[in-house]
Amino acid sequence: MLRGSQLKRMRILKNMTQKEIADHLGVKENYISMLENEHRDIPLDKYYKWLKYLNSPEAIKIRDKRLEKKASK
Repeated sequence: MLRGSQLKRMRILKNMTQKEIADHLGVKENYISMLENEHRDIPLDKYYKWLKYLNSPEAIKIRDKRLEKKASK
C-alpha cells in the first residue's frame, strides 16, 4: 500500500488538485491534505478508489486539458 506522500506525488504528476480528488472520493479537501501528509490513515476503500481515479480516462482528460492550457500561455 502506498503512503500518503506517494499518493500526493502521483496526484501532482497527474496534474490533479486535492479538490478534484476530494470531490471524486466524496470527502472534504482538508481530509485529502491530512491523508497526503500522513496525519490520518487512509481507509482501504478510499485508497483503492483514489488509485483507480488517478488512472481513469476522466483524470487523463483533466490532465491533458491542463497541459494544453499551460502550453498555450
